Amino acid sequence: MTETPDITVTPSTRTPDPPTVSVTVTETKTEEAPAAEVPEQQSAAPRPPRTPALSDVYYENRDEARAAGVAPLHRGEPGYGPHLDRDGDGVACEPYLGR
Repeated sequence: MTETPDITVTPSTRTPDPPTVSVTVTETKTEEAPAAEVPEQQSAAPRPPRTPALSDVYYENRDEARAAGVAPLHRGEPGYGPHLDRDGDGVACEPYLGR
């Protein structure tokens, strides 16, 4: 039997820095089966490519976010930053409709 950790992810709410994530890993202990009962394991499949963590995504301005195809961004999404949200409503890089 293998051990499976319990993972808790808690988003940080600190501003004006880009969003970050705190991760807490709690391991659970399990009893191991006797060696005679453990079947031989196949080779593990390769892991998928790493996706950027929330803190790895940063857009300097609205043009960069739009060029990346991620606009509009909402508070809590990777790449959102208060410097991209002019009116502070939680939606960054939203279209300007003019007056």
